[in-house]
Amino acid sequence: MILNEEQAMLRETVAQFFTEKAPISELRSLAGAGDEQSYDDQLWSEMVELGLPGITVPEAHDGLEFGWMGLGAIAQEAGRCLVASPLLSSVVLAQNLLLNCGSDAQIATYLPLFVSGEATATVALDEGRFFNPDAVTTSEASGALSGQKDRVLDAGQSAYVFCIAKQASGERGVALFASSAEGVSIESRRMMDLHSAGSIRLDGVPAADIVWLTGDDVEGGIQQTFDQATIVLAAEMMGSAREVLERTLAYLGEREQFDVKLGTFQALQHRCAHMYCELELAESAVSAALTALDHAAPNVSPLASSAKALANDCFTLISSEAVQLHGGMGVTEEMDIGLFLKRSRVCNQLLGSSSYHRDRYARLTGF
Repeated sequence: MILNEEQAMLRETVAQFFTEKAPISELRSLAGAGDEQSYDDQLWSEMVELGLPGITVPEAHDGLEFGWMGLGAIAQEAGRCLVASPLLSSVVLAQNLLLNCGSDAQIATYLPLFVSGEATATVALDEGRFFNPDAVTTSEASGALSGQKDRVLDAGQSAYVFCIAKQASGERGVALFASSAEGVSIESRRMMDLHSAGSIRLDGVPAADIVWLTGDDVEGGIQQTFDQATIVLAAEMMGSAREVLERTLAYLGEREQFDVKLGTFQALQHRCAHMYCELELAESAVSAALTALDHAAPNVSPLASSAKALANDCFTLISSEAVQLHGGMGVTEEMDIGLFLKRSRVCNQLLGSSSYHRDRYARLTGF
């Protein structure tokens, strides 16, 4: 990505911070914690001190308004260290859902809680086995909200939940409520990549505990938010993919077989060249999508799907090849390559698989 001077400085600062404060060993330590603990609270507090929750928030709301390209650079550096934090769930998804769908009064009430780090939030959308934002059955009846949401990121540590649900009118809306509200039960589980998500069951959450977002275009705001989150997730995946490729190249340059460096075998060089080309292609798509967000381009949606589909394929390819090129060591606990492989499979399904986004891209572009 081509960054301006300020964005480049931000990236260097965040890269050093994650390397020192959030190495992959910190992610491994979560394996021994309860399933509801998605991230380290102290790490998140220090990320808040760096101002990360306000990176894309407008200055009018006391944010830094640093742009999506800047946030994409942060996401890439987080991907390099497999950082477990509410950056995606709270900063990208929840905050922007509030900004895109909420009224001025609602934004003024809740946004300061998230930007200051006083509270975090998550977004509940998925209901079936696969990502399908149009398949929403959670609904409001007699003022109460009932249904079940699956794969809710960081559900166990989020103070608030933004739930995509059908209102009494039948239209899709966004219901905001505290995770501790009456009728809300959360079952967290540790995913195979050591990050945490949960299922949220809503058994008649009373109307008094719910705030329905009432912005000018709630439906459009929902779509805009998921485009934004999809692009940022793709950027994170590119950071992880580049880290895996660099680690693999270093390994091939050190490991010897038959008294010869593995990196001198032409067949392995071809495989590395293929990985590099796919990485450059996918990163170009992600960069184009981030640029479109910064310029409010009309084609953000197809660019988001293009970026995610290519990021899915690229990260899957590079993580799989890395495990093979490391041999049996690639999946041992002694090395981190196996964790990148697992993360790639989880990210493949978050916010849509390659098949979903290729189909969406085709529909959006008239095929």
